[in-house]
Amino acid sequence: MSITQSKKQIDKTNETEKVKHTEKTNETEQTLQTLQKSKNKRIDGYIPEQFPRIVEKEGQKFYSWNYKQNGETIYRSNLAKDGLISKWNESVSTLYENLEVTTKSVPDNQLFGTRKYNKTTKKYEDYEWKTYKEFSEERTYFGSGLINYGIKKDDRIGIFAKNRYEWVLTEHSAYAYSFLLVPLYHTFGIPNILYIINHSECKVVITEMKNISKLKQICEEFKTLKSIIVLDDPEEDIDKFLEENEDIKFLNSHNINIYKFNEIFESGKQKQYPHQPNKADDLCSLIYTSGTTSQPKGVLITHKNLISTIAGFYYIGYDFSDNESYYSYLPLSHIYERVILNSMIAVSSRAGFSSGDITKLVEEMQLVKPTIFIGVPRIYSKIYDKVTQGIKKKSIFSQYLFQVAYEAKKKAIENGESYVLWDKLVFNKTKQLLGGKIQFMLSGSAALLPLHQEFFKILFTPHFPQVWGLTETAGGGTLQHYEDTICNGVVGPPIACCEIKLESVPELNYNVNDEPNPRGELLVRGPSVFKGYYKNPEATNEVIIDGWFHTGDIGEALPNGHLKVIDRKKDIFKLSQGEYVAPYALEGLYSNSQYVMQVMVYGNSQEDYLIGIAVPEKEIILDYFKNEKQENENSEEFFQRICQEEKIKELILKDMEKIGRETNRFGFEIIRNIIIETEPFSIENEFITTTMKLRRKIIENHYKKQLLDLYLNKSN
Repeated sequence: MSITQSKKQIDKTNETEKVKHTEKTNETEQTLQTLQKSKNKRIDGYIPEQFPRIVEKEGQKFYSWNYKQNGETIYRSNLAKDGLISKWNESVSTLYENLEVTTKSVPDNQLFGTRKYNKTTKKYEDYEWKTYKEFSEERTYFGSGLINYGIKKDDRIGIFAKNRYEWVLTEHSAYAYSFLLVPLYHTFGIPNILYIINHSECKVVITEMKNISKLKQICEEFKTLKSIIVLDDPEEDIDKFLEENEDIKFLNSHNINIYKFNEIFESGKQKQYPHQPNKADDLCSLIYTSGTTSQPKGVLITHKNLISTIAGFYYIGYDFSDNESYYSYLPLSHIYERVILNSMIAVSSRAGFSSGDITKLVEEMQLVKPTIFIGVPRIYSKIYDKVTQGIKKKSIFSQYLFQVAYEAKKKAIENGESYVLWDKLVFNKTKQLLGGKIQFMLSGSAALLPLHQEFFKILFTPHFPQVWGLTETAGGGTLQHYEDTICNGVVGPPIACCEIKLESVPELNYNVNDEPNPRGELLVRGPSVFKGYYKNPEATNEVIIDGWFHTGDIGEALPNGHLKVIDRKKDIFKLSQGEYVAPYALEGLYSNSQYVMQVMVYGNSQEDYLIGIAVPEKEIILDYFKNEKQENENSEEFFQRICQEEKIKELILKDMEKIGRETNRFGFEIIRNIIIETEPFSIENEFITTTMKLRRKIIENHYKKQLLDLYLNKSN
């Protein structure tokens, strides 16, 4: 059936299909009844009561277990001594089954929430929620609609939008009918969007109105894309947009069909098809990673990969209930958020979507009232700066009380004692910023500063672990346990679905025999590891060797079984005196400066000291120099002017040097000079990847002349 078939053909009733659908529905019902009987039955042999997450020996806690194989040390979760865990439930081996089983169990529970927009007042109001049953029915409608419009099993569907209900509806329609989902980051540059659409062979792209102009610019180069499905916008009239927009007319003139999302949805509501879900080893998504140096690579992710990672998260130790609530604002195009939302489904909980305006984050969290908050270091850094700046503006007594309460609660957490009094006196008001119900926080995507981890444990919840993983490991890798309230600055032990080993990198002086702790590249093996890179066997063979995925991250194994990520293999460089420098570690260190939002460390083999690029923390800089603001000068003009003056450079360099000296860094690891850049490194300007890693070579090339000038001007 062609995607351009007429509406008359689409609406034509097929009685045979109706009969088949009824028969299939009855069969599915029987299957679900069988599945439901075992819903709460965990996999035999893996219950935490039999294998504790944390083992105590002679008064010491051990967070993982290891064994020897061919002379190498391999690290596993304490839960996985008898084998890696790829499920948390015998009945769930695919993301399709994950939703089916939970829907059958709690059909009337709230699942996904969207903030309602009032077109009369032009304001966003409270959240409206869809239940598991409603969502399950609606993914059938949309999936059937796509079939009505010519999409077939294994066809690639691009989704190019911010987090919203239709995003996950598309995702789960794909699981129900075996389409292959291809996420497109809404912040991707146009060349990457074109590359991914063509490389993945997308037949259709589902997108928002604001992205139409981007697609129009590259439509003449599309190889397989024939249709664009446009999502509604609560603040705009979609019919008027489709009728009057010149980009739409241009796309139509180039044989690109334009449909409304609701048009496809209503078609499927009228004519439905039985589900055709994939099996565990089949692909569920093709996710492109924007590498630090090369074109995006398509990561082949299976249902088993994601189910395995969810199983690893399931056994973290948090007592999940079906009353959990989650606020979804991290990009769904990233594997991290996909794992979290599908984990919420696994534990029968709900998630409310951000409206897309980051300035409304606090306001919306107070409506959703999340019990679980997931973030990345940059978000935590901004909240940290905002809270600490607020404390500094309070009275001397209030600052003193905060410090006393902070130290007292810190000690109470370490000793396993009650801290209710300090929460009532000091911290409960701060907790209300994030809705007041947070029980569990998590940080991933990049290294979190130990100071920030400690800070949020004390202000919000002591249950604040770090997670480490990659797209290629389906987001899984390591994860601190829920019970681990003491350790900061580590990424925890391997999760139960994978095992990890270190491989020496002698050219960079990292060795598995290093004292006191082994160091080397982190290698991962297990059911969460991806199948390979799409159409790129060479790249696949470079990173998957003898079943082990080489991550490129440098790790350190601690005696208690925790792992730390200390560097990136490709980022290390040598100075003229022969000293190796690990910029990743130093950037994490210097980002601890209150005046710095982002920093990139730079050096080369012709020079014997480091320089860098620093993006100042705007609000703090404005506050620090507030007395120098001129009459009639707005904040942006003032910020731009002050950042051109030498005194801001001196302020930042002095604070960085202080941090370096206090942490016992060698002299050659201290940054001597910096370029001040007011525009943050972002995905939009292609200075960072979608996983928030610096694209070092691109940044270096952009600032090549300025970096050279800094070295030539040695008087600084």
